[in-house]
This record gives sequence, C-alpha cells and structure tokens, in this order.
Amino acid sequence: MDGRFAEIHDLQVSLKYPILQNSLLKNVFCLIGFTWAVWLSGCQVAPKNAETEISEESGWTSLFHGNDLSGIRIFTGDPKQLKRWSMEEGVLALAARDRANGDKSKVDIIVTDRVYADFELHFEWKVSAGGNGGIFYRVAESGYELPWHTGLEYQLLDNKGHKEGKIETHRAGDLFDLIASKKDASRPALEWNTSRIVAQGKRFEHWLNGYKVLEIEIGSEAWETAYAKSKYVDYPSVGALPEGHIVIQDHGDAIWFRNLKIREL
Repeated sequence: MDGRFAEIHDLQVSLKYPILQNSLLKNVFCLIGFTWAVWLSGCQVAPKNAETEISEESGWTSLFHGNDLSGIRIFTGDPKQLKRWSMEEGVLALAARDRANGDKSKVDIIVTDRVYADFELHFEWKVSAGGNGGIFYRVAESGYELPWHTGLEYQLLDNKGHKEGKIETHRAGDLFDLIASKKDASRPALEWNTSRIVAQGKRFEHWLNGYKVLEIEIGSEAWETAYAKSKYVDYPSVGALPEGHIVIQDHGDAIWFRNLKIREL
C-alpha cells in the first residue's frame, strides 16, 4: 500500500472507530505532559520543603522574652552599648550605625541563655536597602575576641543592593565565606524572609524561604577545600566546637528579627 492510500485508509479507520483517535490523542497529550513535568523538576535546583510546625507543643522554645531586651546580652562588651537594639511588639530591631544617636559601637548580641549542641533554629528577618548582617551559631562566649573566631555564620544580606551580593559565599543563606547557596531564594530589602539552621553533629543545613539552599559536613572534602580558601584558615576552632551560643551580628546596618525559636535535636 503506497503512502497516499495508507493515509486514506487511516482516515477511514479513525472515522469509523473514533475511540482509536481519542486514545491516540490522549497518549500524545500524556507524553507531552510527562515531558514537561520532568523538565520542570530538573530546573528546580533546591527542593521546597513542607512547612515545619513551629510551636511549643512540637518542642520549640522562643529566644525572645517578651517586649524588652531581657535575656539578651552583649558579646564581650558593655551592656550600656545595647542602645541601638530595641524590642517592640515581638520584633527585635537594630538601628543603623550611621543614623544612631550616641554610642555607635559595633554590638554583637548573644540571644541564648545557654549553649546548644544539636539544634534547629527558626527565625524571620529583613534588612534595609543594601543591608548586611548575620547569625552565628556554636559560638564560644569567652576566650575569643569575636564571634566568628569560633562560630559559623548564616549570612543575611540584601543580595540586590549590597556589593557582596556579587560574591559567592557572601550572599543571603550562605555559610559565610565557606559554602555558597545552591539557589538565591532571598526576598528584596525590607521584605520578611524565613530561615532555618539545622546543626546535627558535624552536619549543617541552611534553609531560606522554604528551600534547603546548602548542606555541608565538617571534615568532608568539600569542607576542607572551602576552609583552606576562607578567612577562617587561621582560626582552627571555627566549626570545631561541639556546642555554643547563638549570636546576632551587628554589621552596622538596620535589620529586624522576629519569631526566633530553637529546639534541640
């Protein structure tokens, strides 16, 4: 049967048996839909997780003690320097150093009453335009001059408005100067972001706005390579402590926090 008669035959069959035509179309559409779904799944770099329940019933403890600064103290500094920090309606705020009255000293603050080893930390934050900040964890309170001499830093940044937004490992969600996020999941300046840090043994995860943007294990090849090229190379205690405090960095820019909660793992 040549091509012309084959086409006529197929048309006659499809008209006589329309169910075959419908089945063929369904198969074609199913194939197209499946291909599209696979392509989309490949484009999503970091999977979005189900929302974690943040409540006392599920083991979470708030690190804010009401509408004042009780429970918050300076990292190796004079308590009087807390002037640029304030708490109002459950939001912890840091005034920008260049707009503050009086003492403009750099004031990193400890927000945990005790040290934590394995934990999950949840917090919401936003920065001013061009703002920079950070959350340090597993920090030693005494014996070291600065929090980053022992602690690891979850970077907080206005990626679009700050020059460090162009540097891998210096963007929002990064393990600062060590491991870059797989995805820029940050929101613009002055919009609230939701973050999570998971620390368990030598393994760490950073989450940003529902995405797991990085994970790393101390001692792994990836860690050793990153550490050797970082600013921490002369500070062997960084990442080495089994427990420590949570510290919020004062980088001089206006920044806000709320719903800072922790639970032990």
